[in-house]
Amino acid sequence: MNTNESSTGAAPSVAIIGCGFGGLGAAIELERNGITDYTVFEKGDGVGGVWRANHYPGAACDVPSPTYSYSFELETEWSQRFGTQAEIRAYLERCSVKYGVARKIRSHSEVTAAAFDEPSGRWRVTLAGGEQQWFDALICATGQLSRPKIPSLDGVDTFAGRQFHSAEWDDSVDLTGKRVAVVGSGASAVQLVPAIVDRVEELHVIQRSPNWVGNKWNHRTSPWIRRVLRTVPGLARAQHNIEWLWYEARVPLIHNWFDPLRGAMHAWLRFKIRREISDPDLRRKVTPDYKVGCNRVLLSNDWYPALNRTHVEVHTQAVARVTPWGLVLSDGSTVEADVIVWCTGFTATEYLAPIDITGRDGRKLHTEWKSGPEAYLGISVSGYPNLFMIYGPNTGSLTNTIIFLLEKQARYARQAIEISARLGRWLDVRREVQDNFNRELQHRLSGTVFTSGCPGWYHTEAGKVVAVWPGSHIAYARATAQVDLAAYHVGDKAIESVRA
Repeated sequence: MNTNESSTGAAPSVAIIGCGFGGLGAAIELERNGITDYTVFEKGDGVGGVWRANHYPGAACDVPSPTYSYSFELETEWSQRFGTQAEIRAYLERCSVKYGVARKIRSHSEVTAAAFDEPSGRWRVTLAGGEQQWFDALICATGQLSRPKIPSLDGVDTFAGRQFHSAEWDDSVDLTGKRVAVVGSGASAVQLVPAIVDRVEELHVIQRSPNWVGNKWNHRTSPWIRRVLRTVPGLARAQHNIEWLWYEARVPLIHNWFDPLRGAMHAWLRFKIRREISDPDLRRKVTPDYKVGCNRVLLSNDWYPALNRTHVEVHTQAVARVTPWGLVLSDGSTVEADVIVWCTGFTATEYLAPIDITGRDGRKLHTEWKSGPEAYLGISVSGYPNLFMIYGPNTGSLTNTIIFLLEKQARYARQAIEISARLGRWLDVRREVQDNFNRELQHRLSGTVFTSGCPGWYHTEAGKVVAVWPGSHIAYARATAQVDLAAYHVGDKAIESVRA
């Protein structure tokens, strides 16, 4: 494409980065609404995002699968209430084919840079290897949990055994009879540890901080139930809606005014620990000292029983360094291991990294986000016209299914792209609008448990909460229902009162 060509009056061209739930959902949203000139760039080998990468033993969803699916494509064939990684990936692959997106996905195509060219009002997208393409709009759906994080520790390259991140599971490694160190005790570890505990000789869990872990009310779905859901009109929809409303009712949990009732939840979760762990010292180690709800409540019926096994040891000291034979902890104690599994999370607050994104006047997105990412509605960033994010800053979900929010963001981006194409001009959210939105957002967050000093990745090192939405999913749907042109500059001119 010619860099000087204008798309005025023509169908818009769109680049989508990432092909997990967010990127695929955005592509389907465009396809279903007649925007067919788009390309999905995926650095991996196909559809799936985190559900392609994370195939460690025990990997499964911790949100009921009737709601952890697109609202327009309800799945009735889940083998259990909480679908497995393989099932979820297969579901996404089927959706990509059914909605005509598969043929527009470029696998093994990592985007390294994107730059806005103001004279043409278009985005120049650069791929690894140097190839460049031009687009009218850019949708970034790289997700928060796409870049595994392994701590920069002395000696990490000297370990004589095998080591890998849980999101980069090495299937060639046989854990049978091995001494295994699992570094981390978050969502991946809670699923992984029970899945491997019977295979290993010794299992060491290095825990940075304990998590609240509730019961996982899972059950197998019999063939006749799946048949009924598939054949009775409206039944799958009713199941989806009931589950969705049940989870939406948990919104009060994130607010500080819920504290008088929070004590009952603490008591119940501590009872679960007492019931499933016999050792008082181990109970103390795995009991959090922060409010339930300030990070994700993990679900497992097997985590505590696994930790209670005689060949399992939980260490509460951080890893200080790595040696050829294992780990040295911060108190000087040692852990000998044949295999190290890093369940140390992702670079979750580094949105859109490591893509080099350049906006108007040569500004750099990651420089502007040095103190923490910000966006309007978690979707648009001032100075970066026609760039829209899926799962952007402050749009994480702790109370309900993230898929609902992803669909609303895709709808909003599609509407904005349609408006831009109709006007033949780019849209750039006004700085004061973005600042006012984020000022109000942080004010609302100050009344939630997210600012109560809990551990985790929902905030920057300075304490600014950048990951989660401080309200209901219904509220977010209302906020993103319609693009308000008063919030945007259009081309080089501000529109004061026209609405989409």
